[in-house]
Amino acid sequence: MVERWLATGLAAAVYCLALVLAWAAGQPRPRQALAARLDTVGAMRPGEQITLLLVALVVVTGSGVLMRQLIFPSLRLLEGYWPRILSPVSGWLCARHTRRRVADSAAWRALYARLEDDPSTAAQPPLSASERTEYGRLEARLRWSPRDPALTMPTRVGNILRAAEAEPHHKYGLDAVLVWPHLWTLLPEPLQHELSTARQRLDDSVAAGLWSLLVLPAVYWTPWALLALLPLLVAWRWRLPRACQDYAILLQVAFDLHRQQLYRALRHPLPATAADEPRAGLRLTAHVYRGSDDPALVFDIGG
Repeated sequence: MVERWLATGLAAAVYCLALVLAWAAGQPRPRQALAARLDTVGAMRPGEQITLLLVALVVVTGSGVLMRQLIFPSLRLLEGYWPRILSPVSGWLCARHTRRRVADSAAWRALYARLEDDPSTAAQPPLSASERTEYGRLEARLRWSPRDPALTMPTRVGNILRAAEAEPHHKYGLDAVLVWPHLWTLLPEPLQHELSTARQRLDDSVAAGLWSLLVLPAVYWTPWALLALLPLLVAWRWRLPRACQDYAILLQVAFDLHRQQLYRALRHPLPATAADEPRAGLRLTAHVYRGSDDPALVFDIGG
């Protein structure tokens, strides 16, 4: 926790320093303007300097606290949860992602049939090196988009996280959003730590982009402030999607390896076969969400 606050404070201090440098760069004589400000501070009485230092600390700390509050709503926007006024744009982007998934899925199936020696493709040559590369690329892209077109989000980040949330439902009938708080308390500490670390990297990526975005108004002083677009692009175009994928993988690991503990903790009978699991997961999810008076649900009270 201390390290997290120190990192937040350092980021806020760098942001404030960037604003100061942007202001100085916008002056006719940057070095002289900055030196004049420093001379003014140096000429202050000790009490005034201490007061100024305290004010600076409050500003830096307050900026860091405010940033922490902005991370979650900003992530929601980056996922594609936008105001209703942007519905036309959201709908167009979702349709575009859906068309791309349909095309990717068709191409993947064609390559998969040849890879698995499907009799219907026996007359075709084996996959070339470039086709195997394309197969891997398609499989990775399909993994990070929801199977159900109705769940498609307008952004890449949104589709990665939505696919991760939907996967436990497709595989096990479990609603990840509803049962996650219950499953979290049952996870072993090492996995909890890995998940927390991955989520912190995700949040840090959002924050890095936000700090860069907040530097852009300094273009009023100097066009050099546009350089903030570079870290913004790195944070949100490359670093954030990767952080989302890392977090999503661990989320899926939690369900793959530890969902049985959820059944045991809630006294639900474990599904006997893989075919029974989706139905059992739906029943467990409904029980968590609104309770159950289903007479067919018999709690497992053994051992």
